[in-house]
Amino acid sequence: MNYLRLISSLLVGALMLAACAETGNKSGSLTKYSYEGAPLTVFTGVKPPWNKESRLTGYFIHEELAPNTTYDFLDPDIEFPFVNLPSEFSFSDGARTITHTQLEGPVKNTGDRQDPSIYECRTFNVKTDENGDIMAWDILFVHDVRTSTYLTAHNGGIYGQDLTEVDTSTWGCVASRKCTGNANYTSQGPIFDSWMDDLQYAGKWTKEIIEQ
Repeated sequence: MNYLRLISSLLVGALMLAACAETGNKSGSLTKYSYEGAPLTVFTGVKPPWNKESRLTGYFIHEELAPNTTYDFLDPDIEFPFVNLPSEFSFSDGARTITHTQLEGPVKNTGDRQDPSIYECRTFNVKTDENGDIMAWDILFVHDVRTSTYLTAHNGGIYGQDLTEVDTSTWGCVASRKCTGNANYTSQGPIFDSWMDDLQYAGKWTKEIIEQ
């Protein structure tokens, strides 16, 4: 028996198995993208459920996003359940949390919704830079388009906004109609000669690899 050939074959086989195992681990990994917004600074309502330490936060889990790419997770689907949406996400304003389990399809009159924890997704898109980091985004959830929405949006250029609003008597809001919390921001931070005197730096996204 040619022992050198046998040993060589065994080594090649072991290397192939190791390569397959490594490939399998890579294909089995996902990325968690987490958002932390700027502190809310403008409020309405007699007693809003937020304060100046409150901010919008959230995350979604997805395959790693490619560099220099725009993702519209509602496209090309125009009907619920929007199969391209991240399979897991969660966003909060500190008083309420919105997850993938709380969505339903769009309705003609959003004011007809009775359960304040149910939403429809109006926009969910992000854009990455050359490193695959999120540099622009637009995410909007709607319970009632007039009184209960959740928005975080930044065009990657100058201006952006985090806005949350809830109906009176829900989520701790005391008001005649609704409570709102707002944070305006720019990529340049405060612009003191601007007519908007509450500008801040934009919120930040981070990412981490997670194993399935």
